[in-house]
Amino acid sequence: MKRNLSLVISLLVCLHLLLFAEVCGAEELQYEESKQLVSLVDEAAALITGKGEEAFKELSVEGSKWRHGDTYVFVIALDGTCVVHPDAEFAGKNQINLTDMNGKPIVKEFISKVKGNPQKRSGWSHYLWVSPGEITPCWKTTYLNLVNAPSGKEYVVASGLSGMRMEKAFVVEGVNNAVELIKKEGKAAFNTLRDKKSEYHYKDTYVFIIDDKGTLLLDPPFPALEGRNVYNYKDPAGKYLFREMIDTANKNGSGWVEYMWPKPDNPEYEKKSSFVKKVKVGNDVLIVGTGMYLEGYRSCTIYSLP
Repeated sequence: MKRNLSLVISLLVCLHLLLFAEVCGAEELQYEESKQLVSLVDEAAALITGKGEEAFKELSVEGSKWRHGDTYVFVIALDGTCVVHPDAEFAGKNQINLTDMNGKPIVKEFISKVKGNPQKRSGWSHYLWVSPGEITPCWKTTYLNLVNAPSGKEYVVASGLSGMRMEKAFVVEGVNNAVELIKKEGKAAFNTLRDKKSEYHYKDTYVFIIDDKGTLLLDPPFPALEGRNVYNYKDPAGKYLFREMIDTANKNGSGWVEYMWPKPDNPEYEKKSSFVKKVKVGNDVLIVGTGMYLEGYRSCTIYSLP
């Protein structure tokens, strides 16, 4: 029986990893801690799929693979109740209104990430969090998985790391989510994309939008540039970065562009790689992008999985 359950869990984990790659644009995770985090959450989800709520006891054992040091799996019901959590402040309590220091609705975002799109049952969430033994908040990245228990109830299974390195998969997911929001709301979505409490702002990451003529429509950290045509703008290395974004999106629908760009809080230019994707809104063609700076994005201690 145990052997059969282990086989089922392994098959479910493999299937979920394939679905995750498809949803995230087949972007492979670069770093081992990211891969281990996904594997840990997927195994926990498979355990609940097989054992139901009985698995909660196993997931709560201190010193087990599910809970050791700064690493732990937690489980949230869809009403916001933390049914599995190592901190007594959260365990067994409803945390639907929990926010980080920026006002980002953490638990609501967890649920939205896995329930907002019927074809997407997993995702990443980024928020400010105070790690055990620390007094100042640091960016934490959490991987989420929606699971169905045999009882018919659904749960969000998750685990996260503080100071986690940026992955291309995070950027692709952010752009894809922004594109879906724009398809749904049109340019009214710009208000959400500007909101620092939304999922689209974390670390040095944000969504920007240009049209196919090169007019910069949205750039939250640099609002003075909005409304200007940047088609002929060159970075310090002489690259026509916005031209390349437009060409990449028009030719392939989406793709990556590398260039030099300042960080929101630093006027010095740094290397940046952005994923851009084309979307049509009425008669307008928009290029939606999100980027990651290639250096200097580790601002906190890394809590690595063993």
